[in-house]
Amino acid sequence: MTISSLILIGASTGGPGRIYSILSSLDSRFRGTIVIAQHMSASFIPSFIHQLQSVVILPIEGVTQPTILQKGKIYICSVTTRVHEQSGELWLHPMGEEGYSYNPQIDILFASAAELSPRLKRMGVILTGIGDDGALGSLALYESGGDCLFESEASAIVYGMPRRAKELVCNGNVASIGEIIEQIKTYGGSYV
Repeated sequence: MTISSLILIGASTGGPGRIYSILSSLDSRFRGTIVIAQHMSASFIPSFIHQLQSVVILPIEGVTQPTILQKGKIYICSVTTRVHEQSGELWLHPMGEEGYSYNPQIDILFASAAELSPRLKRMGVILTGIGDDGALGSLALYESGGDCLFESEASAIVYGMPRRAKELVCNGNVASIGEIIEQIKTYGGSYV
């Protein structure tokens, strides 16, 4: 497997600005793999990616078909997506926009990562947002040996999703957006 660390980011209301801050802080030394599920209609994802590409050094790819994950790359889910291992590679597999409470559904992405080899470093990050999407997925990820990081109440624009995730994962780490950026850099090997 070519991936050394997998960082999953889930966000809703207020998320695009947070994602912009995180990704624009990363440089070419970053070796982690980032997969982002930002609640947004699939039709708006291409313009979101276009905006990000203007400030982000690392390559960004929208996930619209089965895709092999690579290190040092960022993936934006257009629809609800699962990650799975096949023939020694990690794949993202889009499942669709219809039939889910949110698009993309964070819980499904995070829970699928819980099924990956515990030898793989995995971290789930829940940013600002309304509701509770990502809480159950964070719990599954944590129980499988993954790390969890939740935006703090003081930092979040809307403290719904991170609050609910923290309630379920009592030992999850809570941090401001600035601290989250530094932890993602370290987790992805920026300083190695």
